[in-house]
Amino acid sequence: MQTILFLLLLNLLLAACGFATPSTDFVEPAETATAVSVATVNTEPTPLPVTESISPSATPEPILSPVPGGPVSASSVAVSPDGGLVVAVNPDSDSITLIDAATLVVKEEILVGKDPKTLCFTPDSAKVLVSNHGSANISVVSLDHVAEIARYPVGLMPYGIVTDGTNVYVAELAAGNVSVLNLENGEQIGSIAVEAFPAGLALTADRKRLLVTHLFSGDVTDIDIRTLTVSSTVSTGSDISLNQGIVIGPGGEKAYLPQTRSNTDNTALLFDSTVFPVVNVLDLSELKLLVRERITLDTADEPVNMPFAVAITPEEDTVFVANAGSDDVSVIDLGNNRGLEHIAVGANPRGIAITSDGAQVFVNNVLDGTLSVIDTDDLAVTHTLALTEIGLSEALLLGKKIFNSAEEPMLSTDNWISCATCHFDGMMDARTWLGFPDGPRNTPSLLGVSRTLPIHWSGDLDELQDVEITIRDIQVGDGLINGEAHDTLGVAHAGMSPQLDALASYLAVLRFPSSPHVLDVSDLKLGEQTFTSLGCERCHVPPIFTDRQLHDVGTGDEELEKNSHGRGTNFDTPSLIGVWMTAPYFHDGSAQTLKDVLETGTVHNVFEELGTEELDSLIGYMKTLQVND
Repeated sequence: MQTILFLLLLNLLLAACGFATPSTDFVEPAETATAVSVATVNTEPTPLPVTESISPSATPEPILSPVPGGPVSASSVAVSPDGGLVVAVNPDSDSITLIDAATLVVKEEILVGKDPKTLCFTPDSAKVLVSNHGSANISVVSLDHVAEIARYPVGLMPYGIVTDGTNVYVAELAAGNVSVLNLENGEQIGSIAVEAFPAGLALTADRKRLLVTHLFSGDVTDIDIRTLTVSSTVSTGSDISLNQGIVIGPGGEKAYLPQTRSNTDNTALLFDSTVFPVVNVLDLSELKLLVRERITLDTADEPVNMPFAVAITPEEDTVFVANAGSDDVSVIDLGNNRGLEHIAVGANPRGIAITSDGAQVFVNNVLDGTLSVIDTDDLAVTHTLALTEIGLSEALLLGKKIFNSAEEPMLSTDNWISCATCHFDGMMDARTWLGFPDGPRNTPSLLGVSRTLPIHWSGDLDELQDVEITIRDIQVGDGLINGEAHDTLGVAHAGMSPQLDALASYLAVLRFPSSPHVLDVSDLKLGEQTFTSLGCERCHVPPIFTDRQLHDVGTGDEELEKNSHGRGTNFDTPSLIGVWMTAPYFHDGSAQTLKDVLETGTVHNVFEELGTEELDSLIGYMKTLQVND
């Protein structure tokens, strides 16, 4: 008995002194969990229990936060609720960095999953949750132990993440869902189907509503947290794109959305009448767009590219806007929607946060690996902190910076557009532009582009360096080559400019996405058989499902096709890899769905030849196609 009492006393003394037994084990959710471990990481003193998965019920119990607090938004940088810590994601280092908010001293860099996009704190400031876009999971980081203690699997391409202290809400960009997980053990509570490409998340202060943005549309979905059901959806404009973030003002009455308006009907593609950077405002009581309060940044401040994140002062009188494409911050007076200051920061600022007293603003420059600290009295950068050493080669990092930059005069006129404006993270924008020299053009995805050359529907770019012509003709930039450029089908542009070669190196590493779609064996087999019997594989040749040739498929208009290389109504065969995410289809975006594709033109019009089962299996099969590197 004396021995037992001694051991108990010893354990209590060790706990009081802050000692814990090191471990390398992660807590896994049941059934679907993939074993994950990270060496030499200290975890929670007591492992969290692993329980059976919980199936979502038809009428879930109300889920309310046990800890009061203000609104919570997903962001690439955040200040802890207790004000003591700033944490930022480092997407290209697969890490997060912790900074002491008072001293501005970098405390620690912690490895998480691949390509972390956003994070949030738990209401008690004890943990940080991180969405790992590239590894389809989320990280739970204990701030007491300065370590990642768990990874929970979620759907493909997770983006926004928030928590109420009990549950975690994750926007699954690829799957079109918002997943709800138990914070303590990662069990799935529910999965809420929403519109395509959910990205940004914001949780109201009363923890009753979850607002969801959709990347390629102006829609915002309102979810009732108590029932885990969609209450309503509101549009912030059919012309809205890059709808990736949302922040609820301190008063809880309005939501602010940094976005880009696209005038796709502009046949001239003029720099000052095609793309408009804005911050839209929603009235949350009625979930209504406040058109009169919209901030048009190129008139309120000066021309900028890709407003990406916002921070609001506690008085809700000033908004700070991080412009990812122009590497600056717009400071706007909300009383009159006029600019107060324009502040240069680092490369590709994708996150911004403000202290609870409104004294400092933190900007996460993800392609510099730095954090800019802005004094809100002086409206100037006072510190620039190194967060990480970015894990990319010099050429690849330069190419990625160029791709995401609207720097004038090299890449655009007046900072109006970047490659990323239409090809966010290498994807498409789900839009058809009428003003291209060749005629109407649906924006193609650039994922996997190095394997599917040529580029463009007209097939007029036969090497990655030919994007020099796009920079000059479409973005109205001076270009990356010093002097005259060649015809795209003539002498190669490779080797003519280090910057252009760097951009090509970035394009070359863009990869096809995995597919979130699955079929049972019988449907998959029927779909593949139908694909083959219809002769689809003659042009969509496995394994990349394109022949890289041009064909007339009966969708072109000879009067509209004006390309200079005489391709007429012949169009490049698009790869079917990732076709689940690239709607609309055809060069002019005339088919909104894959079913529409099979009813359009002269080659693809096989709808009437197929029974319902064959049609569904064929479409399902195409949605599952992917490349296994």
